[in-house]
Amino acid sequence: MSNFFRGTNQEQDIRYKDKMKKLRKTMSFPSCYKDRVDMEKVQLAVVKPWISHRVTQILGIPDEVVIGLVFNLLEAKKNPDPKDMQIQLTGFLEGKTKGFMAELWPMLVSASRNPTGIPKDILDAKKAEILAKYNEKKRLAAAIAKKQESLKARGERDGERPRNSRWDRDKGRSRNDRSSRRRDRDTNRDRSRSRDRKKDREGGRERGNGRGRDKDDDRD
Repeated sequence: MSNFFRGTNQEQDIRYKDKMKKLRKTMSFPSCYKDRVDMEKVQLAVVKPWISHRVTQILGIPDEVVIGLVFNLLEAKKNPDPKDMQIQLTGFLEGKTKGFMAELWPMLVSASRNPTGIPKDILDAKKAEILAKYNEKKRLAAAIAKKQESLKARGERDGERPRNSRWDRDKGRSRNDRSSRRRDRDTNRDRSRSRDRKKDREGGRERGNGRGRDKDDDRD
């Protein structure tokens, strides 16, 4: 009984194997297929996002059926046959199947040989991403520090607050208002004093005129 299709009889299984043999003879395969892959040493969960992304790029849509087929072919055996995978995926990826497998298989070989079980390309891409984030963080920190130094230098030149700030304008208006009120008080006080002196002078003249009239009356 074949493990490929549930419910197939031996005759159908033989016909399938004969068809696969004929396809192997007629199709061309990448040279990287000569390297075997031990899937027990591969962190497939790390590779799956790349497979999903690449299949979606090829088809133009996120086809879960095709993506799931690739996963199943890799999980079905400890040592999957890349030629069988290419043959079975050709009906879906068509002319781009060989190119897809030529990218996928070396990644699986790299992962099986790496103690981490992760392909070198994915590790390098992750390192580059981390480095890019680190450099961006440094750039932002440097920009913030530069801005702070610029504001500090401007503050030392112009005082604690920038010139022509609202605080300064309000403070200036308040100072001008107090000066104006002080001048008004001084002016009013001067006017009051002037009126008082004028009244005193007029009162003195009147008293002087009164004494003169009294003397004239006495002589008479």
